[in-house]
Amino acid sequence: MRFKNFTLLFLMGIFGLFTTNLFAQQDATISADEIQYWIGEGENEVVVAISWCSYTETALAWGYRFNGEATVFQALTAIAAEDSRLTVIGSAPSNITYVDGNFELTMCPNPDAQWGDPDYDVPMHSVNSLMGQNMMSAEPIHNNDFVKIGGYACGIMSPDWTTIIWTTEIIPATDPSITPEDATIDPADIRYWIGEGENEVVFIVNWAEPDTALAWGYRFATETVTIKDIMDGIAAVDNRFSYDAMGSWMNDIFFNDGTLDLSLTEPMWVSYLVNGESSWDTFDVKTLVDGDYVKWGDTYCGTLVDPENYIYVWEKEIAAVYPYAVEAMIDPSEIYYWVGEGTNEVVFAVNWADPNKCFAWGYRFNEATITVKDVMDAIKAADGRFNYTVGAWGVEDITFHNSEFNLGITEYSYFMYNVNGLYAWYGYDQQTLVNGDFVKFGDVACGTEIAPWTYVWTQPVEPVANPTGMNENQDCTLSVYPNPAVGETFVTLENAGFNEVSVYDLQGRLISKQSYVANAGDQVRLGVEMLNNGVYFVRVSNENSIQTAKLVVK
Repeated sequence: MRFKNFTLLFLMGIFGLFTTNLFAQQDATISADEIQYWIGEGENEVVVAISWCSYTETALAWGYRFNGEATVFQALTAIAAEDSRLTVIGSAPSNITYVDGNFELTMCPNPDAQWGDPDYDVPMHSVNSLMGQNMMSAEPIHNNDFVKIGGYACGIMSPDWTTIIWTTEIIPATDPSITPEDATIDPADIRYWIGEGENEVVFIVNWAEPDTALAWGYRFATETVTIKDIMDGIAAVDNRFSYDAMGSWMNDIFFNDGTLDLSLTEPMWVSYLVNGESSWDTFDVKTLVDGDYVKWGDTYCGTLVDPENYIYVWEKEIAAVYPYAVEAMIDPSEIYYWVGEGTNEVVFAVNWADPNKCFAWGYRFNEATITVKDVMDAIKAADGRFNYTVGAWGVEDITFHNSEFNLGITEYSYFMYNVNGLYAWYGYDQQTLVNGDFVKFGDVACGTEIAPWTYVWTQPVEPVANPTGMNENQDCTLSVYPNPAVGETFVTLENAGFNEVSVYDLQGRLISKQSYVANAGDQVRLGVEMLNNGVYFVRVSNENSIQTAKLVVK
């Protein structure tokens, strides 16, 4: 007897460990705020959720209001009396069914099944996740309780038999007196218009997994277009969008932007609405006119509102698709004007709207990291053409002035920036950069918004010219000797007349400037004893030419 008892306890322990692991799952729930269909009147509110699993993984929830006292069974029967889709069989009850245009659910497919049979699915209940202590007809409920009813076969029982959970996601039951309306979007909210012309059509697709609805706009100059024209036009411009059709029959519609990977669910019935009404014309024949609104979807993401005519609506809120754009870049090897010294390099670019120009500088440094502000301040100090102003919300304006351009921010716009093509969330004085980074500021008036408050600038990037007219790799056309220089060096003037001799550092800052009236071939002395060791540029300009040479000071 002791051996038998020990064996029984051991097996119960193993079963307890096994069911404990199962019971680690969380009971599905829903808040009262999400309930769409309330039944009864009173100050007390209870959410009643019913979970089926024999036919399909489905769980629906209603709300029940009452005054005074009530039981689980009273709430259940009151809901069934009001909602003809729900049927409660027996006073225990022995079965609960739900039938509408989308579902045909039964809790006990085989009424003759016995305990242990696969089809034995007698309804059980919990209140606030604890197993009911009484029959449903005697189980009291109170204000703010959460009642869950489900078949034993689709629940997970705790080892101590005090709790049973149903993990199927709960969705609110719809009010049958309210006809669902197809979700819509105003053309003014469309972000991505394709095509040209005075006529406009909004095109939407609703997918089921995940539940997503996206919208494009299509413009055209002809009197009518077909749905196929629109879909082909979008697919030609937006490489995230594609579709698969067999002749006139639509098989699938896809959208893949690297984050969302959408396709219509199989098996499915793919159909479309025009201005909220079903059309029996195929997509390659159906014509549209200015102001029409087309929406595709499959049966899994819709609500069947007219079973006789197979008419579905798709209620998912519609999101406007943002245009697809890639930010223009530039290779560091193409940069003409480098500011600073060091082994680390960052490229800094600015895009203006009027005219649409994008200029780039290079910045060198030895620190592990620097801020965007460090780069901008260094360029500002080195290049007199470049300037920027800061206000309460960060950078307010970036300007570039020379004899050809007078660039600044566009009125009613503002500057923002990307790092390596991604939107930067930190302020320009906090955002750190490392070797190899690419920073691009842009005025939103010349950018493409690809996500909320995220812009890219597609204008080709031009390397800004060195303001001294000198580049590090520029050929030496001026005689400077000795070079490297210690203390002094001599510059040979090749042109007679007025000559201006200037010395600049690598940042483009003017170090010294002297004027001479000389003969061709004269040499002038440059004292470099006050200069720090490093690389400089010597420029000789006169009415005939500008000559430059790199000077190394030791």
